[in-house]
Amino acid sequence: MRPTRRNFLAMGGAAAAVATGLGACGKGGDSGGPGEGDSGDPGVGPAPLRPPEPPPWTPEGDLDLEAFPFGLQSGDASDRSIWLSVRAIGLASLDLVLLRAVGERWETLGTLEGLVPGDEGVVQIQVEDLEADTAYAWAARSPEGRFSRPGRFRTALGPEGWRQVVLGATSCLGGNDPWPNLRVAAQEGLDLFALLGDTVYCDGAVSIEDFRVFWREALATAGLNELSASTSLVATWDDHELTNNDGWADAPPEQRAAALQAFREAIPMGRGPGGDGIWRKLSWGAVLDVFVLDCRGERTDDRYISAEQMDWLKAELADSGARFKIILNSVPITDETAFFGEAGAQDRWQGFPDQRNELLGFILDEGIPGILWLSGDHHFAMIAHVDPEGGPAWDQWEVLVGPSGSFLNVAATLFVGDPQYPVLFAAWNYCRLTCDPGTGQVEVAFVGDDGQVIEARTLQI
Repeated sequence: MRPTRRNFLAMGGAAAAVATGLGACGKGGDSGGPGEGDSGDPGVGPAPLRPPEPPPWTPEGDLDLEAFPFGLQSGDASDRSIWLSVRAIGLASLDLVLLRAVGERWETLGTLEGLVPGDEGVVQIQVEDLEADTAYAWAARSPEGRFSRPGRFRTALGPEGWRQVVLGATSCLGGNDPWPNLRVAAQEGLDLFALLGDTVYCDGAVSIEDFRVFWREALATAGLNELSASTSLVATWDDHELTNNDGWADAPPEQRAAALQAFREAIPMGRGPGGDGIWRKLSWGAVLDVFVLDCRGERTDDRYISAEQMDWLKAELADSGARFKIILNSVPITDETAFFGEAGAQDRWQGFPDQRNELLGFILDEGIPGILWLSGDHHFAMIAHVDPEGGPAWDQWEVLVGPSGSFLNVAATLFVGDPQYPVLFAAWNYCRLTCDPGTGQVEVAFVGDDGQVIEARTLQI
């Protein structure tokens, strides 16, 4: 496999679109479409589980954790492609070794040789022509033949793919190093994992080097290091990837550009159709569409997201035929009046009622099924009806995830008894969501630092 080099978003790292030479992917490892009598409507019965994967692959060579202390990151998996990223220290070039799961064994696909890191030691590539719903293993290798710790990811379901999809999500890493709940998540072999903002706390950073310091520390910390090697990431940003709330309005363009560059260097992702390229859609066959929002970068005094992003989201929701439509927010859309009143409303959808009503009204008017909101920011876990009882969006659910490490908002523990919030607590956790298109249910489990489930609910979506 020979990489085709091109610049990637002025990141400074080597980037490429790489074809594996496998040809058209066809159905690949897909678990089969819904077919007659298996429409995915509630009551049909559980969809199939994911096929087994081989045991984790181990490279035949010595590890070099001095050259590769930041592990591996993969992101934005599709049914045919994946973004891969590695950050090295002191290497003029490196290779990437890629393998594919075939039954109970790993088959070597090839090696991408002589990739040249940028000034931050980052190499990012997009590998294409992969097979749908298939596990892959990979590792970086130094010119001396020493390896990074290996990584694993799974491509998305193809258009006819039909099985249960299991994803993880969190937000607000902050303290609690080394993020033991993420180390637990890393052992799950999840289909994908969503980072919903405040992955790093860069308050005070100004230059690109300032921001890189925070990202290096995060990527080298065991929880994120192990998680990012275990599955593909899907990320958006919130305020602390740049600076705390109000500082966004005053941040000069060069500071914001540096924050965005450092974010993209750390978490590989495709570029969406507008804005800073963060809002985008990822498809997992007939089962799941993931809509990644940018609820921070386009905010002004009178709008939460741009008109362009709003129009895009409504059009994509209306066009989606997926059984589940998960919308990734950095800050929730739930009407939290009973909990917070109007306090802090300008930092969530509630403070922008015109756009909130526009979006929720569109979903209701168009009768768009399968909506689940997935958000972070509040430093507590929550399952809530989007509107209070009797409100128009009462039948929509929102799940708040994390924090994995930031300070705990104990208000969630003190506020009890409101039927709008069947789950509300403050504890370090990540969230595991099992999406079953056959029953139309999503099992939501909040998993703590010790690997035990703190709270779990099954939602009919």
